[in-house]
Amino acid sequence: MRHRLFLLALLAGLLACAAPPTPTPFAQVAATPQPTVANTAVPPTAAVPIPTPTAEPPPAPTATPAPTWDNPLDVGMQATAVAHNAIFHQLLPANSGRWQFAPGTFWHPIALEVNATTAFLLDGGRVLALDLANGSPPQPLRQPGDFVDGLLVQEPLDLALVGQQLLVQDRAGDLYAHDLATGGWQIERYEREIDETSSHYFVALGHDTTGGARRLRLETSYSYAQYFFADGQERQWLLPEDALPVDVSGVGDRVYVLWRNPDGTAMVALFQETARLPQFAPTVTMTQPRQIFATETAVYVLDQAGRRLLSLDPATGALLALFQLPGVSAFAVSGDQLIFAGRDALYFWQQPENNRTITGGSTLPAPQPHDTAVWQTSAPFAWPITGNSGNLTPRDLQMPGAPRHYRLGIHEGIDFYWANGTPVYAAASGTVIRATLDYERPSETAFNRRRAQNIELGYTAPDNLDFYRGMQIWIAQEDGFVARYVHLSEIAAGIGEGTAVAAGQQIGLVGNTGSPASVRSESEDAHLHFELWRDDFYLGQFLRPIETRELLEQLFGG
Repeated sequence: MRHRLFLLALLAGLLACAAPPTPTPFAQVAATPQPTVANTAVPPTAAVPIPTPTAEPPPAPTATPAPTWDNPLDVGMQATAVAHNAIFHQLLPANSGRWQFAPGTFWHPIALEVNATTAFLLDGGRVLALDLANGSPPQPLRQPGDFVDGLLVQEPLDLALVGQQLLVQDRAGDLYAHDLATGGWQIERYEREIDETSSHYFVALGHDTTGGARRLRLETSYSYAQYFFADGQERQWLLPEDALPVDVSGVGDRVYVLWRNPDGTAMVALFQETARLPQFAPTVTMTQPRQIFATETAVYVLDQAGRRLLSLDPATGALLALFQLPGVSAFAVSGDQLIFAGRDALYFWQQPENNRTITGGSTLPAPQPHDTAVWQTSAPFAWPITGNSGNLTPRDLQMPGAPRHYRLGIHEGIDFYWANGTPVYAAASGTVIRATLDYERPSETAFNRRRAQNIELGYTAPDNLDFYRGMQIWIAQEDGFVARYVHLSEIAAGIGEGTAVAAGQQIGLVGNTGSPASVRSESEDAHLHFELWRDDFYLGQFLRPIETRELLEQLFGG
């Protein structure tokens, strides 16, 4: 059961299909929009290991004719707009520009921030800067394996622009600040405490879009949104206990929070002063939420896994406009501009003349762990613990990518909490490639030695991470993934390296080996820790927590 640590604390009338000679500011929305269907007359035309990027000379970008790209009309989205008396927009070359980058430049951006001259994009753990004036290839500013103030960058999770600072939230808990004027980096907040009871998990970063100095963070373990300042001042708003926090944005003292409900739908709520304001009550159904950005005139929500952008009235939540998108994963609002980021492409709404082909720069080869298509498989996995069938943990802290403060690191799997000695079954067929049959429980001295090494380094070294896994089995599955079953108390008879196993076959028993609690008891903190790997990457690496959850739900059959 969750516990709480804290008390309470547009769109303009957009031109429809044809490209306007002067872009109309989309942030100014009529108070009562008419049921307009736009753009439908023009048919669409046919520590953390990362791979070493391949560098190419950066030739000058070239202006190109309007490109062709696919975004066929979705009549369901169109009908939703009409039903809510809202404007419908379908991004097409006739109304939007596109910058096309070299294949592998960025695969699945999860954050995009824009100022007058630069777009800052987060992809594959890399913080990239894109010159919006000259269109040169992206330049990396920080990536996993770099250091800030002597501290290892592990996995950047989100970005926010606050004045002349670019803030970067690391999964491990820390907040880095990049001074855009000087180019320097520093740690604004160190929150990588080494304590068994530390369990905070900040899943999103935001800011006051009116230009104030407030920063925003969204915490999932204790379910709260937090405004804070560089000087340490804070204010917090509690969220429903069953909410799965996704993203947060602020307008002055108003805070908009996007979360997923237990039934899979999404919700946006408005908080001000000490309470949630009930008059903000969106009626449009939202699913697969990704991102929120609030302004004085509209609240933008990216949902349906990047296929749709909603513009909501900031006072009531009524749907003002719906954008059908060509498949993106992040967006940004800058003045009167909407910019979207998808694989190797930026899209510029209401700028059909803004087209470029940008070659050169560093690229990442396939496969990449943040390409969600990599994790698709032909058949659902069997549940590794039958008592847990049909239920993933509701706690993000027990999912891949969560911080592990006791060892200054990151969690690389999903936890299935069940009684010590509960049978563990293979999730999919495959061949055992590792089984620690000779495992011996380490002493408290051994744990203390590893702890001291983590403190000295500031992170979990790879051999220490393997130590914390305890008794384990690795199975190379027929789908090409490697599944790791960790913290076992026993390995089933006949299971060893080279053994072929079938989906649903018992392979061991739940335990707590490798856990710091194991020095006190053989049953305390007993659970199965299940990891899924592709090459050197775990499922969930470089993805939003909500995306990781959706992938696991798909793999386990819903």
